[in-house]
Amino acid sequence: MSYLDFSIVSPLPGADGRPLSVPASWVPFPSVGQERLYVSPSVDEGALPARFIQPLVCRGRGHPTPGVGYIGVDSRVWMDERYTGEPTPLPGTPSPELEQPEIGLPRPRLSVEALLHGLGLPSPHLAARHWDGHEGAPVRVAVIDTDCGGWDVLRGLDETSLLHAASEQGLGFPRSPHPPEPSRTVAGHGVVMAAAVEAVAPGVRLGLFEIPLAHDSFLHVTDLAAALARAVGEWGADVVLVAMAHGSWGVPAHLRAILRGCARSGRGGRGALIVCCTGRIDQNRDVHGDSAVLASDDFNAQPWVIPVAACGLGGGWYRLHGTPLGRLGPSVELCAPGELVTFPAIGAADDSSLAAALVAGTAARMVATHPELRLAELRQLLRATAVKTPPEEAPSAPGLEARHFNDWDQGGHNFKLGHGRLDALGACLAAADPFCFALLATRAPLSVPGSPAEVEMEQEAARSWEAALWSSAPHEPLLRRYLSLRGCFVPLVLRDSPLKDALFWLARHLRALRRHGLATWPVDETDHGALKDRCLHVLELLGEALEQSPPEVPASEASRWLYTLMRRLEATPSQTIARFLAKALAFPSGTSG
Repeated sequence: MSYLDFSIVSPLPGADGRPLSVPASWVPFPSVGQERLYVSPSVDEGALPARFIQPLVCRGRGHPTPGVGYIGVDSRVWMDERYTGEPTPLPGTPSPELEQPEIGLPRPRLSVEALLHGLGLPSPHLAARHWDGHEGAPVRVAVIDTDCGGWDVLRGLDETSLLHAASEQGLGFPRSPHPPEPSRTVAGHGVVMAAAVEAVAPGVRLGLFEIPLAHDSFLHVTDLAAALARAVGEWGADVVLVAMAHGSWGVPAHLRAILRGCARSGRGGRGALIVCCTGRIDQNRDVHGDSAVLASDDFNAQPWVIPVAACGLGGGWYRLHGTPLGRLGPSVELCAPGELVTFPAIGAADDSSLAAALVAGTAARMVATHPELRLAELRQLLRATAVKTPPEEAPSAPGLEARHFNDWDQGGHNFKLGHGRLDALGACLAAADPFCFALLATRAPLSVPGSPAEVEMEQEAARSWEAALWSSAPHEPLLRRYLSLRGCFVPLVLRDSPLKDALFWLARHLRALRRHGLATWPVDETDHGALKDRCLHVLELLGEALEQSPPEVPASEASRWLYTLMRRLEATPSQTIARFLAKALAFPSGTSG
């Protein structure tokens, strides 16, 4: 079936706001949210007033050129011109290889246990639980990839995701005639990515959405748009992983419309998280030559997606024998380990595709911990808990861009590492508890590429706070009520600047005391009441935030708890409060409190 003359149309509603009747020849295209898309067998100029009329098969972006190393700017994306065809490859021509070939000497492979330890997660570990300790519905993670064969090794797969949806009938999207095979000697790339998600977030519900190989046709971005709409709009994905990228894709209007729909309407209106990799520099396209930069018109630079770069376990930009594999730019959101990892009986993964899978798994754990958080709030927590490290482990060593783009801006962003290295455990703790968020968001950057032990030390106060709550709650009604309410306070802290500033002051003060104060604090009676006043100040601002809270926050119940807590603190000696905090945050003197 030829698509060369086809168009995708987004018709405008009528004057009364209702959808207009469309020609009978138009076929509905998978959509998310309010905007409806249709496939028209012709240009259909003027058939209906439209937001856009987009060629289904467009010219690609830029052109491939030999050589790697040019740091370029955006090149034109030919999304307004129809694709006119290229010479048909000879029968039997092998498809281009998508996987990164080995460069130089073979690399050591990390175990899954070492990878999880580097993310701050225990191995083996349990599925995430709601902030109050109860189990919720399984989080749905969709993996969109070009090879999903060998899927029978996955534990949490929903096999219905492998079948073509009714919305795709008559379109040929995705164009694969058959679903991927269940058993194979070597699992496909999408299955390995799903295994990485399961390693970080056991208990998730997985969906596999296979689309044709990226290089097979200029239709690929349309297949991607259809798969996104099906995954979020029909299957109900909370998180979507697109662990592949190609600089020739571009982002046509219909793909942007579906990305917007996923962000606005996914997850019951809270916004689905779409996580993608930064891609490889040797698959980038720029009219001036190969570029290591993510252009603003790349798929993985769109504002509705979370682009993830690869780093080493210590946090430096991932290089293989001195050669960077990924791309950089202002769109990079986070980085995560991209070292070669073997998933037993499944396969190996590395680079930014693995990094993106780790972030997707972490996002799934955060959604399981706090399902009510919105997309923007989840992104805030991921950014705030990310670990800042030097972008290069050896900046004086030779290598592409080793001496450039190594600065952090005032907003806490770096072109290579985004907002920092993923802290999976820290992000989940912050999603559950506002004080954990404050403790982790105020930690200092690492002056040298960090080891897992250093990050673990920085996490200790937050982990100790969480453990102290659960161990003390059975004997203290106020703590039990706090555990049932604390999740509602996280969005309030994110939205209310005075409340966040007050909580951050308290976290910074306690962190300084814990790391640099006297080892005997507060046993030596040095606290004179200021800490108690600051705690009461935080609670006063929380009360003001509750007065302006959205309807989903149980403001009446929270206000009653808050009133009781404030009266309790007012009657408690400041030294007692200090001893409680020292013990809860694992101060050196905490065992004697």
